[in-house]
Amino acid sequence: MLKKIIILIFLGSWAITFAQEPIRFTTKQGLPTNHVYDIAEDDNGFMWFATKQGLVKYDGETFKTFTIKDGLPNNDTWLLETDLQGRLWFFSKSQYQGYIKNDSIYTFTTIDKVVTTPRFTYKTKDSLWFFDVFGLRTINNTHIINTGLFSKKTEVAFNKKSLAIQREHDFNDNRQMPYFINPATQEYIYLQKTKLLIYDWNLEFKQEIPIDIPLVYENSKIVNNGLLYNQIGFYAFEKGVLFIDFKTYKTVYKSFKDMVGMENINYFRCFGLKDEIQISIPGHLMIFDYHLNLKNTYTFPEHLSAKSYKDSKDNLWLVDLANGITLIPNTQEQTNYFLNNKKVQKVNSINQTIYAGINDDGFYFLDTIQKKFNLIEKFRKQNAEIYQIKKIKALNKSYFISAGGFFEYENKTLKPFKIKLDVYESGFIGGSKDITIFNKNYYIISSNAIYKTSNPKKNAQIVVEKSGLLFTEVFNNQLFVAGSDGLHIVEGNKLIKPVNNNSLLNISITNLAVSKDFLIVGTDGRGVYLYANSEIIHLKETDGLSIQRIIQKENNLWIATQKGVKKLRLNLSGLESSKIIDAFYEADGLLQNNTNDIYLEDNLLYAASDIGLAQLNLNSNFYKQKPSIYFKTKKDTLIFKNGERNNISVSFAALDFVNQEHLTFEYRLLPKQKIWIPTTTKTLNFSNLSPNLHTLEIKATDQHNNITIKQLRLNIIPAWYQTIIAKLAFLIFSLLLFGILIKLIQLQIRKKEEAKAQQENRIAGLELQALRSQMNPHFVHNSLNAIQYFIQRNEVELSENYLVKFSKLIRLFFEYSRKQYISIKNEVELLDNYLQIEKLRFEDKLDYKIIVDPKIDIEEQTMPSMILQPIVENAVNHGLFHKQSNGLVTITFKFIDIFSFKVCIEDDGIGIKKAKEIYKNSSKNYQSSSSAVLNERLELLNLSKNWEIIYTITDLQSNKTSGTLVELTFKQPEK
Repeated sequence: MLKKIIILIFLGSWAITFAQEPIRFTTKQGLPTNHVYDIAEDDNGFMWFATKQGLVKYDGETFKTFTIKDGLPNNDTWLLETDLQGRLWFFSKSQYQGYIKNDSIYTFTTIDKVVTTPRFTYKTKDSLWFFDVFGLRTINNTHIINTGLFSKKTEVAFNKKSLAIQREHDFNDNRQMPYFINPATQEYIYLQKTKLLIYDWNLEFKQEIPIDIPLVYENSKIVNNGLLYNQIGFYAFEKGVLFIDFKTYKTVYKSFKDMVGMENINYFRCFGLKDEIQISIPGHLMIFDYHLNLKNTYTFPEHLSAKSYKDSKDNLWLVDLANGITLIPNTQEQTNYFLNNKKVQKVNSINQTIYAGINDDGFYFLDTIQKKFNLIEKFRKQNAEIYQIKKIKALNKSYFISAGGFFEYENKTLKPFKIKLDVYESGFIGGSKDITIFNKNYYIISSNAIYKTSNPKKNAQIVVEKSGLLFTEVFNNQLFVAGSDGLHIVEGNKLIKPVNNNSLLNISITNLAVSKDFLIVGTDGRGVYLYANSEIIHLKETDGLSIQRIIQKENNLWIATQKGVKKLRLNLSGLESSKIIDAFYEADGLLQNNTNDIYLEDNLLYAASDIGLAQLNLNSNFYKQKPSIYFKTKKDTLIFKNGERNNISVSFAALDFVNQEHLTFEYRLLPKQKIWIPTTTKTLNFSNLSPNLHTLEIKATDQHNNITIKQLRLNIIPAWYQTIIAKLAFLIFSLLLFGILIKLIQLQIRKKEEAKAQQENRIAGLELQALRSQMNPHFVHNSLNAIQYFIQRNEVELSENYLVKFSKLIRLFFEYSRKQYISIKNEVELLDNYLQIEKLRFEDKLDYKIIVDPKIDIEEQTMPSMILQPIVENAVNHGLFHKQSNGLVTITFKFIDIFSFKVCIEDDGIGIKKAKEIYKNSSKNYQSSSSAVLNERLELLNLSKNWEIIYTITDLQSNKTSGTLVELTFKQPEK
């Protein structure tokens, strides 16, 4: 039964022939050496290669080499193994062995730091064991330890026990009986002809298990052994491999001859993966499940595949000690290939059979049982182009048209199809490229004319002669003809251009298809446009494509182009903006991106190329796999100090071994950016990022519109002054500062108000003081004495006049003292009254003049009250009083401008100097304070900003004249 299963499995296996060129990697592509020992895939999907010059990591775009500079104990690393914890272990002849994870290398040594040479590996649940020439060792999470089983102290005792066991079972002294070590169960398994002998860790017998396998170990070299996941052990000999399930002690023997036809092997590598077992021998790879059933075998050129491996995405990897690495993309397993190295120009289905037209060869059909194409018509003409494989529904007939012959398909055979011409008795239409039925007539397109006939048995007539015509289609009850100079319509016996000035109508046409609403036109270089009722709609996303074939399926167009096969979805609400939603390239299984023709049958896509025909299964999960992208950093969050935020660089990459070319990338930085930004570089630079936690998102989209988004956090650490605590401190400080500022402003306002009040009090006091000084006792005394004097002289009228003037002056003093400002008219009236009284007192020895510039509006122009009278009083009492002759006081008001005027008070008295001398020698204690009061009043008035007053006093004393001149300039600020 087992043989039968093996035979069936073997019949289902297949050998790879390189329909596609495999991808080769050598030192030219970035390998440090072409000497490659081993292959492994880590848990993240990266491929690793053990080489003579270091450990190499590959992501599909770049090779990254780790050497002793990075922590490797030895560049000559020759064995790789993964464990259940996602670590990739590397082994070399060294004191140290170790693993690599997240691009960091960890190494360990034995207790006695001996040099180890690992040969066989054994996987247990939490440890990785290896066997070297000196014994069995184990690697756990933290260190490598010697188990002691083969230490020097126990080696002799062990060998004695082992030798005794072998003699007991008829093994001679010259050859050791094969045994297997299971560290997980701490057992030794000795292999006999018909049974397994089970011994415990101390070589005490436990049990025996009968087996029925060929005696391969008697004359066969032991090549390898090891322990895999799920407690599956293996023992490899030159002729086959023995599997042992240690859970049940079931054994299964697989012969290399039965599996791949090889008698003997000298190299064996077993990869114990989580879901399957892979056995690699030179030129072959065999895949088993953990029930020990053979699932697949692969055969390769032996010179390229000393060791082979199938990764988690079904790519096949081959390595060799001299030729580097060979990658066979997974698409070769997903895709069927036919007619290798033949130029397939047309492919179509006639009556559920696939037909292909081969340039310079003939027509073939697909034998679905044998899964190969068979020849049905061989051409004799060289360079025979294939024009059509088509079925005309109206006739229920099919035609195969080429430069090698025009054939009608009937009863699965091709019969030559010839139509005579009227102009030649024995001539036939030559160089035919297409045939169609229109208005019950056959229309034949040749290289230089269009012919028609109502019956192929009758002679045909020339409709129009024209070169460069290619094929025809019927649409909207019109016959359209495609040519190298664009689109034409047959009307009677002539060709006309559609009524439209669009330049697309003159572009060379490569394909026509008909839908319900449109004639679908494929062009050479401008993509696809739709034509209906003289309207042209260009499908702009196809611009730049050369169209070889168009197939409509519902609202989708499948298009064969020079850049692969495209699937375009028609946007019925805006046809011009229709989008390509899927695409297929060499990375998807096409033999070439330049596709000559396509045919769709259910979920199978047939794509014809110059080197063969590819059959793609569109339902394959391969086309639904999302892109894999990663950031080139070991951390999920990158932290940058505030000073680094102006120079942040982040690199990412796609983990894809065959499809890097057709991935597009976009990014955005949240929360700042909401819209995706396309990028053609895989290194992004950012500057001036605000202190915050940002999220960088990278979106990768493949040609099948599968999308993956990867996130990386960027934490910008704020400067101390940007932290929340600092901001709170600044806020509190600002509030305190603001409060202090408000207090200071309030204090300043209060001080100003107090100063203003004090100023007003001072002004009021000064005004009272001025009033008192102007009404000083000396003046009142003199006035009353004068009145008394006049009364004593019986000068009643004069005394009454004096008294009236005196009372009027007193009244004016009191009235004007209550006002801050008075008009010049009032000031002149006050001065005139005062001087009249003084003149009466001086009995005509005093004279005065008051002169006002007529430009001054004396009623409107104001001035501070009670300013001039003290000055005039000084002029009379100090200037003229001590003068022997008559004196004159002149008061002049001069106009400066509408805001300014000047007052000059001049007397011809004794002058300032002489008056001071008289005062100094005077024995009287009385002293007028009017001058001091005046000066203080002028100072306060200037401080009030309501007036700007300039005050000067000049002694006019000279040889000829004497007197005093006081000048006051009054100026009001402009409003």
